[in-house]
Amino acid sequence: MHVLFVSPDTGSYNHQFLRGLRELGARVTGVGLAPRERLSEKVRPLLDHYVACERLLDGEALTTAVRALPDVATIERVETIDEPLVETAAHVREKLGLPGLSVATARLCRDKVAMKAFLRERGIPCANSASVGSEAELREFAEREGYPLIVKPIAGFNSLDTWKVDDAARLTELLPRLGLKDKKRVAVEEFIDGHEGFYDTLIGPEGVRHDFVGHYFPGCLEANRTRWISPQIAITNRVELGSYAELRETGRRVVDALGLRSTATHMEWFFGPKGLKFSEIGARPAGERIWEMYSRGNDFDVFREWALAVFGRPSEAKPSRRLAVGSIQIRPDRDGKFLSHTGVEQAFQKLGSSIYEHSVPAVGSPTSALDRGWLCNTWFRLSQADFDELRRSMTFLGDTVKSRAK
Repeated sequence: MHVLFVSPDTGSYNHQFLRGLRELGARVTGVGLAPRERLSEKVRPLLDHYVACERLLDGEALTTAVRALPDVATIERVETIDEPLVETAAHVREKLGLPGLSVATARLCRDKVAMKAFLRERGIPCANSASVGSEAELREFAEREGYPLIVKPIAGFNSLDTWKVDDAARLTELLPRLGLKDKKRVAVEEFIDGHEGFYDTLIGPEGVRHDFVGHYFPGCLEANRTRWISPQIAITNRVELGSYAELRETGRRVVDALGLRSTATHMEWFFGPKGLKFSEIGARPAGERIWEMYSRGNDFDVFREWALAVFGRPSEAKPSRRLAVGSIQIRPDRDGKFLSHTGVEQAFQKLGSSIYEHSVPAVGSPTSALDRGWLCNTWFRLSQADFDELRRSMTFLGDTVKSRAK
């Protein structure tokens, strides 16, 4: 099978998906922003051919670049794992008449307001939301729903450019940053108080094959705004317990409502006083190399399973749920350059057998901003058989390891 992979060299995570395709015998053509000579050494053996496209987010420009390939007629699948490119890849897919995620469904999975409206109409619990293009519309929503509110881009990613608005004064303060006077539209929604997590699926032609549940400690918005917090991601190995039944059943309803097949999904959820509410749903794998954590905890190759699902071939393995897996980031006390790290030796003395991957930046290297994700600055990944013990271990790391900058 010949697969076109859009943006194959964004990072090492992308390479894992390419490996899954190649191990099943696929021929892989990559298309990305960089010229061929700038591709990383690690990605080159994973590609049979590569073409550069300067306007990767432009569906027509990308289609034109792909149609110029001498073997374009042999392409059978178009895939990407990058959120901003999901709709673009769908555009190429439809232009070439290939199976997979449609433009309409991809657009729903990018336009968070339209997605929530679509799902609410089908009985899926989601936050009340609207697309607004003026101050008047924004204030009307606030009057109707009450504070606090969440304001963010319509096609946002993670919690970038997302604001919690606690009152009318904060809304007035925020208005100049929203671009409403420039005819820009933003999403506004009710604030859902509660615990935040994610529900991920790997879907074949028949429906959901594998599912996974993760938790954020604390929620993404708070973590991205508060320096002293050492944010945690915890992948549970208790998915089969009854306490997750409502989440799994609702997540599968989302998959079926959107008609998703032969793809991956990443769904954010909240559970609190208003019960279970689904937030953003992406038709792509989770970022932050989270799928590597799934492989670690479940004794199987999730990337190979993804390729099997994309090709419509039967699954070869089931997740063992043997280990809970966690990721914790230790933030520096300020932006600048790393000055020192303390507690690292103590961390390995206590948890060395559990820590399977980590990064401690060299003294003098630059720090990363809080909104750059979980795998920057100082971080640890660990796995343990008991979920509660995993949480205690990550809390120990957050209390023990400290990074200073100047």
